[in-house]
Amino acid sequence: MSTTTKNTLATKTVSQGESRYGTPEPQIALRFPNGTSYRVVKAALHKLAAEIELATPASERWCVNTEDYNESGRVYLELADATPAEAARGMAMLRKLVGIIPWQALATSAPQQ
Repeated sequence: MSTTTKNTLATKTVSQGESRYGTPEPQIALRFPNGTSYRVVKAALHKLAAEIELATPASERWCVNTEDYNESGRVYLELADATPAEAARGMAMLRKLVGIIPWQALATSAPQQ
């Protein structure tokens, strides 16, 4: 199941991805409008990854990773044990974060010179 929210800056989708090994990967995908600077996309992914790291309980052993494409990318959890319970905890945390992060702050860019 995925959750999608949209604003003028980016579309955010929380979903359960799958690794190349077939294990679950809870993720938040970001898609920006065409023409969005690569640096804006990278900065948004890094800001989101930092928010996820800060929200992760100390008892969790997953790794927070990013992948970027043209005007999109994702932040995903590489689960330590890849159990259904760990995947569910990761998904619950990501869904909660989607509701509390000020998303407009993720897509701010520096002034052009």
